[in-house]
Amino acid sequence: MIKLILAFVLVLPFTALALDLKVGDILLQPLNCWTCKLIEEQENSIYSHMAMVIETEPTVKVIESLGTVRVVTLQEFNARTKKAHKLSVRRFRNDKIVLYIQDNKEQLIHDFTVKFEGLKFDSAFLWDNFSDDGNEKLYCSEMITKLLEGFLGIKLPIKRMKYDKNRELWIQHFRGNPPDGKWGNAPADYEKSNLFHVVGEL
Repeated sequence: MIKLILAFVLVLPFTALALDLKVGDILLQPLNCWTCKLIEEQENSIYSHMAMVIETEPTVKVIESLGTVRVVTLQEFNARTKKAHKLSVRRFRNDKIVLYIQDNKEQLIHDFTVKFEGLKFDSAFLWDNFSDDGNEKLYCSEMITKLLEGFLGIKLPIKRMKYDKNRELWIQHFRGNPPDGKWGNAPADYEKSNLFHVVGEL
């Protein structure tokens, strides 16, 4: 009986939230890395990475850009969350958009697979940056923004980027001058956008 209770408690966090997750949900993640800390302080946010739910059955899977643009399980993604922190799950406020995504999830998966999967991560954080092979490089929030904009035909938050906090460290990251004023976005823009509401935490 005790073993049964313990097993239930161990799987409850994933099972309970997985029942509520929908394709298209945004997962904001605090990560523990040198650049992550710079991003979080620059954006005045605890979130430096993000992913989007792409599949809920039989296993919850998400898409992210980390090393490459790829699909990982929710469990693998969440295992990297900074200790003592949680993922924040965000969803479009507009119910028509949520319903459209659910009704057309196979097309969303197709668009991701054909246009985005396997592309390289962009550590330069540039909105239009390409590899030597001519393929676009994408950072996490850029990838999700471009996928959703193409799929939904709507505009999502972008802004003129700043790198004024911890300036010397940003210069070190970019090995020269940071791309001040270039268009871009960050996970924090999804956190602060009125287009989304909080579903819960994981």
